[in-house]
Amino acid sequence: MAPAPAAAGAWVAPHGQTIVTATVGAHEDGGDYYEGAIYYEEPLGERTSVVFTPWGEWSDGGEESWRGEAFVGVKRVVRQRADSVVALQVGALWVSEPDWETCSEGGAEARLLSGYSFAQGRGFLNLESSSRILVGGCVGGRMDVTAGYRPSERWLAMGQVFYDSPVAREDTVKAQVSVVRFDAHGRGWQIGLRATLDGEDAAPALVLGLWQPPRD
Repeated sequence: MAPAPAAAGAWVAPHGQTIVTATVGAHEDGGDYYEGAIYYEEPLGERTSVVFTPWGEWSDGGEESWRGEAFVGVKRVVRQRADSVVALQVGALWVSEPDWETCSEGGAEARLLSGYSFAQGRGFLNLESSSRILVGGCVGGRMDVTAGYRPSERWLAMGQVFYDSPVAREDTVKAQVSVVRFDAHGRGWQIGLRATLDGEDAAPALVLGLWQPPRD
């Protein structure tokens, strides 16, 4: 689960940066879990970039103590205005141990990203919707909604909702609130809280992140 942008369009349009997040949470049955994720983006031009997003989860005990995903592909801006950006992202997908024996771990994902700014650029709303398919016909999808506000150059507050219909797991709805503090060099330090909204297991978690600014 990658974090959201520092400003509307910064996440949607090509914007070279690296964001590393670590999550520590607990299930209702007492078992702990840990997540690690990387968002890496390298612009190829004003409208195109390469994106790489590996993710993994480790949990205490059980037969499925580890699972992971990875995406690598190209993002292309299809429309850009003063207060909005729309982009399309497509590429190769890997999912560890799908539930269906008829499908392999490899496939493809397509994602539509939209970013809107308001309050003279201090606020933003980002919407992302993705569809994925594995070789063999297994399908899944995801929708992410992020709202944020920057009261100053050093601070960013965000609220996020993630709806995930994964290829290899049951559907989930999660919510996250966090703040990011930027230093004088543009590096951001994120801290947040996340919980599952559907089902009996809220699985509360602490989220920590490091945002590396784009290179000159």
